[in-house]
Amino acid sequence: ENNFYIYPAVTASYILMDEFAIAYAGIEGELKQNSYYGFVEENPFVSPTLAIAPTDRQYDAYLGLRGQLLPNLSYNVKASYTAENRRPLFKLNPQNANRGDEKGYNYGNSFEVFYDYIKTLGIFGELNVDVNRNFTLGINAEYYNYNTETDNPAWNLPELKGSVFMDYQIGEKWYMGANLFFVGERQDVATIGNASGDPQTFSATLIDLDSFFDANAHVGYRISDQLSVFVKAANIANNNYQRWANTPVQGLQILGGATYKFNF
Repeated sequence: ENNFYIYPAVTASYILMDEFAIAYAGIEGELKQNSYYGFVEENPFVSPTLAIAPTDRQYDAYLGLRGQLLPNLSYNVKASYTAENRRPLFKLNPQNANRGDEKGYNYGNSFEVFYDYIKTLGIFGELNVDVNRNFTLGINAEYYNYNTETDNPAWNLPELKGSVFMDYQIGEKWYMGANLFFVGERQDVATIGNASGDPQTFSATLIDLDSFFDANAHVGYRISDQLSVFVKAANIANNNYQRWANTPVQGLQILGGATYKFNF
């Protein structure tokens, strides 16, 4: 089966005020080849029963402004409108005790891929501070509004996202970094199968997944050019949130180790 696609690929930028304000715009499209590996990288709880299909990103139109407010302070703001056919969304597989196989993914513990035609309005903004070559700080925020062809929610896609990150080189030996990110509320659906096997007769309940913060940090020491030691802390707030339905994350995690660079 063959299809013929034509996509726009037009970009432009205009300097309004030297480096202080640069306007840019574009409209681009692509045929994105999805893969099982890519789905697993995004959601490790997908089942091995996925139907893999390419995503037809018909267009991504955007308009933005970027520049330097100060010599060490840069910004970027952008608004976009995207139309995507067969955009993959992760949704809980039906819980079905009537199935006779022993695959182990029919108990509300795995996800399928649901394809929908989605138009998305997005707004993005970020600030980056380079105090000096040893210290950088950044903050960004994103807002999305989804319009689906099926009138379902955009399963497991948040409307709000944001992050703060920092890297600091403390002298020649010590270094550290930290990041804090926020993900807004998402929706999924819990479906209970029955003996008929007809999905139209399955009972379904909407699931509201709470928004969450997650904070991580690391510190390290370079003993020599080859040898370094480090300590990392993840989920510092010990927040037992759910990134995906029925799959709570681990609490506070601390990892220590050493790295050695061999000189061959």
